[in-house]
Parts: sequence; C-alpha cells; structure tokens
Amino acid sequence: MSEYIVVKDGTEMKAYKTLPAAKKLADTEGAEVFHDGECVYSGIETAPEVPAPQKYRLNALMNVRKEPSVKAEKLRTLPAGAVVEVISIKEDWMALTDGSFVLYSGGKFAARI
Repeated sequence: MSEYIVVKDGTEMKAYKTLPAAKKLADTEGAEVFHDGECVYSGIETAPEVPAPQKYRLNALMNVRKEPSVKAEKLRTLPAGAVVEVISIKEDWMALTDGSFVLYSGGKFAARI
C-alpha cells in the first residue's frame, strides 16, 4: 500500500497511510501531499485572485468618500466626465482602487467604459 507523503520546500516531512492525516499536517505547515509521485493536495495558501479594475466615467460632479456612506468624510470632489478605476460595486457604492468610495446608485452617476 502506498503512502501519502507530506513535502515542504522539496523536503519530505512525514508519510501517512491516510489522506486526511496528511492534509492536516500539510495545512498546518503550508506543505503539499504526494501520492504515487503526484501532488494530490496543497496546504499552501495562495492569494485570492483580484479582479482587474474596471474604468467608469462619472456622469455628474461626485464626492469621493472615505467609506460607503453619504455621511462619511468627503475626501475630494471629481468633475463630471472624470474616469475612475473601480474594483467592486456593492450596495450602490463603487470601491475605487485607492480604497475610497463614490456613489453609483445603480448606474445613475457613472457608466462603464
């Protein structure tokens, strides 16, 4: 019977008879599990995929806010026609790449270009 071998940075750490036991160590150590020469599991965390920013043109003079709220601190004002880079839109607010927010309101104040 072949074993599940936990490998970290190219060095074998320990062999197990079951995959769940090997996974536990791999998760703890940020290692991989090999079985019959193939990697069958990775406990190495990878950074989540970040979507590319999308460009939007503002349709009106807009305030840029510190948080997604009209009561939040105003950081600056952008003119109609300004282009902003948006990483997400949630609850009527566009999150900009610099961590600030602009009101989107279902596309009333900005359009994707």
